[in-house]
Amino acid sequence: MWKLIYNLLVHSALPFFIPFGLARKKIRRNFFERLVPEPPGKALAEPLWIHAASVGEAFIAENFVNYVRPKVKNDFIVTTNTYYTRDLLRKRLQGSIAVFSLPFDLPWSIRRFIGTSAFAALLLVETEIWPNLIWSAKRMGIPVLIINGRISDATLARYRRVSFFLKSVLSSVDLVLAQSEEQAQRFVSLGMAPSKVVNTGNLKYYREIKNPLRQGPKEYMVTFGSIREKELPQLIPVIIALKREFPHIGLFLAPRELTLISAIERELPNGLGVTRYSTMKGGGAGGDASGLVLVDTVGDLVEIYGRSLVAFVGGSLAAYGGQNLLEPLFAGTPVIFGPHVENFRTVAEDVVARRAGFMVKDGAELLSTLRLVLGDERLRDDLVASGRVVLEMQKDVMEKAARLVLEVIWKNSPDSSS
Repeated sequence: MWKLIYNLLVHSALPFFIPFGLARKKIRRNFFERLVPEPPGKALAEPLWIHAASVGEAFIAENFVNYVRPKVKNDFIVTTNTYYTRDLLRKRLQGSIAVFSLPFDLPWSIRRFIGTSAFAALLLVETEIWPNLIWSAKRMGIPVLIINGRISDATLARYRRVSFFLKSVLSSVDLVLAQSEEQAQRFVSLGMAPSKVVNTGNLKYYREIKNPLRQGPKEYMVTFGSIREKELPQLIPVIIALKREFPHIGLFLAPRELTLISAIERELPNGLGVTRYSTMKGGGAGGDASGLVLVDTVGDLVEIYGRSLVAFVGGSLAAYGGQNLLEPLFAGTPVIFGPHVENFRTVAEDVVARRAGFMVKDGAELLSTLRLVLGDERLRDDLVASGRVVLEMQKDVMEKAARLVLEVIWKNSPDSSS
């Protein structure tokens, strides 16, 4: 019954969604690829299908693939929701793994995409609960797993209002690998069988870095990463004050969405020179001592963190839920963040408890904390050392998650019965 009701609603909304999607660049760029997708084809050997909605989940997917690939004979494909995440992964994976846009959650779009591919499993990263996708995979005998599962506070409230429906969707999920015990209990509260939920820890703690991001001393620069629009009124005065007090320091600002670049340029005072990172990247230039560098490229933020003395991770001074606080730590850089880190609560607690970084309440406290860190080299060294401890705390998370995923795949394989 729930499948019928859901699909009636989805198809009723389609005539309104089509003009809405075509009118918006972010949706339009891969709209037809998602509506009428081309199947991956028969050439792939029992591929593992991993779906990562956007950039943050895509890095988890990439790390998972890199870890598991040497252990299996399966091929892989990755799907994403956004065209820029698709293009970023294609660039990073350099054709070694096929990357596609996820079909819209329409039965016929999903059936067309799956086609005759003999997928070994469908792995959904974090909170990608698409009913028709899950139902279709299950109907075709494809195990469905959620890895690094989490449900944010806001999403949990919405999901609980429709838990009677979600229970029927989650019944088709074979296993949830939750990123914390709290997150595991949230899935259970929505109707997931407790026996199908395992707390494996947070895969965001794992990052394989083949080549060190930096050798030798850091550059004299500060990076503000993953910045959101409502944070700008607090951050711009901080940037101006830093430039006044530390005139030779390089300041890099990377917005969460590239569409915010023009708005930032309009709000900055005329006396503060602004350079776009794309114009500097080719020449390998460092920070521009005369002003601010706006990072208008995708995929460079961790490398920029690695060059910095200290980094602030945005989405946290205003109520956005935070961004990945661990990226500066992976790059060996102290981290500062605001109080709104609901989506990374456990990570934030670990970072603060282990003295690997600072939580600040507002722009004024951010400025005073930046002054403190910039002026104390020994403190920076202590923060970096504590950051390594935070990352080591969960070094077995990827191994545990990979083992459980491969167990489900093996049990579902025709070879397991022979």
